Amino acid sequence: MRVFLLHSNEPTLQMLLDRVDVPHGTRLAAPLEKTCIIHWGCFHTEKSDPLAIQPVKCMLRASNSRKAAELLQLHGIRMVIEGESELPRFTYEFLIPVFHLQALSLFQKTKGIFFGTPHPLHQQQESDFAEVVSETSSYHAMRAKREAIKSIYALGLDYGVVRVGVRPGGELNVLEVSAVPKLTEKLAELFADAINRFAKELDDETKQPVEEVTLGADPEFLLLNPQGKVIFASKFMDKEGPVGCDSIVLPNFRKIYPLAELRPQPSKDVRQMIVNLHRTMQLASRSINDGTLQWVAGGMPVKGFPLGGHVHFSGIRLSSELLRVLDNYLALPLILLEDETTGGRKPKYGFLGDFRRQRHGGFEYRVLPSWMISPTVAKGVLALSKLIADHYHQLQARPLSEPDLQEAYYKGDKSRIRPLLPGLWSDLMRLPAYRNYESYIAPLKSLLLKMQAWNEQEDIRRKWKIGPFHRKEESSTNS
Repeated sequence: MRVFLLHSNEPTLQMLLDRVDVPHGTRLAAPLEKTCIIHWGCFHTEKSDPLAIQPVKCMLRASNSRKAAELLQLHGIRMVIEGESELPRFTYEFLIPVFHLQALSLFQKTKGIFFGTPHPLHQQQESDFAEVVSETSSYHAMRAKREAIKSIYALGLDYGVVRVGVRPGGELNVLEVSAVPKLTEKLAELFADAINRFAKELDDETKQPVEEVTLGADPEFLLLNPQGKVIFASKFMDKEGPVGCDSIVLPNFRKIYPLAELRPQPSKDVRQMIVNLHRTMQLASRSINDGTLQWVAGGMPVKGFPLGGHVHFSGIRLSSELLRVLDNYLALPLILLEDETTGGRKPKYGFLGDFRRQRHGGFEYRVLPSWMISPTVAKGVLALSKLIADHYHQLQARPLSEPDLQEAYYKGDKSRIRPLLPGLWSDLMRLPAYRNYESYIAPLKSLLLKMQAWNEQEDIRRKWKIGPFHRKEESSTNS
């Protein structure tokens, strides 16, 4: 697959064009088939295509600081708008170029600290920032990089330069997002190298045989005593292993380990993945030797204890396109099952596009709440994850590209999301592999259509037939 850089001869762009290895120009002379278009600048006609990088409409939206701030706020990101309020004090300020889910470098401000005096963001010079070349970034620098990547994705962009300030208490504020960066020699070098790598990755992916995606997962649950008090999972299990405890970071940055986490053996086969998941539940039952405790899942069954149902993928290249397909075809429909307490984890957790790269080369998709609520939901989520990952290029609907749908997602507005389900499901059913997973996906669809909310206060062991419940009491694992 070829890559084409479509531009409008923006100022400073020549520094980039001198370094990129991909064809470029102000218009496309060849057919679009099997071409990934990178839009640079807002002054050309947008080529609407799922493979297009940096939609023009998103660049225009990002150029309006008020609209950008409103959109970022939905995702839990605070953007400071010059002139609209007194600017806070910052102890650190960073400039972070981002391309396709990666921070290309990090530059730190070298000329003093801001104290709320007039702050001409657009008049500052890149020379005020020095590149941080240390192999290990500081704690605040790492957080700023994550916030920059999150901001670019939230605005529907694929690249840009983000300016992030760190307040004395550690709060991050986005100060500026430039979707059409004013290039310096260094920034041109960084973006050119990133574009060249991206083009090579696409080319290599086209030449290599398609690899079947391997699934993994680490859903979490809480332990409650008969009085409804959280009993820490660390009382019963270690941090590592197929069954372990996971942490929550307190406001003072101290870690506690109240969450129980299942880590089933990954598999390319959905049925085997479900078997592996059930086995870890049985292991957990043997480790948690107090039968009076309830196991509860979902999003936030107890206030202050957010739960995640992370799905792991390997054998597939992480891309913003894949994340957006997962957001639209998996995370968005699952809103229809939310309990009243589920949305309490958003937007700090469960924000759209949330991911984490893994050491083994794969990544985890961290958007979903803990779908361990029932076997029906778990089977449907895992089967959908597999189907989507194997065929995401064929799934082209992007309702979440519109800000009002993003707002509906974060607010859990089921009435706004429900009419979208038939169209999304029609796309899924057209995939030839859908029939392989229909027995898992169809029951989930039934629940979604009914908007049948799960119960986050219910002990999940009953539906999973995990002791101390007796088998005779269980007639079905559905719902």
